[in-house]
Amino acid sequence: MRTSKAGILTAGAVAAVLIPLAAGPAAAAGASASCSVTGGTGSATWTWVSKTKIDPLKISVKDTKADGYHPAVRLVTYTGSTVKHWSWHHVTGGSGSSETWNTSAEDSRGIKHAGVEVQLYDGGTEVNEGGLTTNCYSGGKLNPYF
Repeated sequence: MRTSKAGILTAGAVAAVLIPLAAGPAAAAGASASCSVTGGTGSATWTWVSKTKIDPLKISVKDTKADGYHPAVRLVTYTGSTVKHWSWHHVTGGSGSSETWNTSAEDSRGIKHAGVEVQLYDGGTEVNEGGLTTNCYSGGKLNPYF
């Protein structure tokens, strides 16, 4: 059986167009981030949908120490000129307990990158005690749609 050069060239041209499309923003749309404080951890996983939206967004936090404090986690996004601190999500139930929230985030100004922040709390008050790591930030993950 003979293969024509025209057929091989056509297949090569189609592959040259399709392969870059498959490796575009959609291929790299997933991201995750995490960080830890004394007695707790927080994390998030998400999918970039566009320049302005993350969906789904899964945020988790776990209390890892019986010390009377509890951790809280929140999404932090950067629009290019503004940092947005989203609402805190607190774990309840004491040491060993964890909670997860399934949500999304959208900002019409755009979301250039996102990360998570974890803060140690005593009731409704942020803990700021020497010798403890009471706050952390995961660092930003870049939105591939920018």
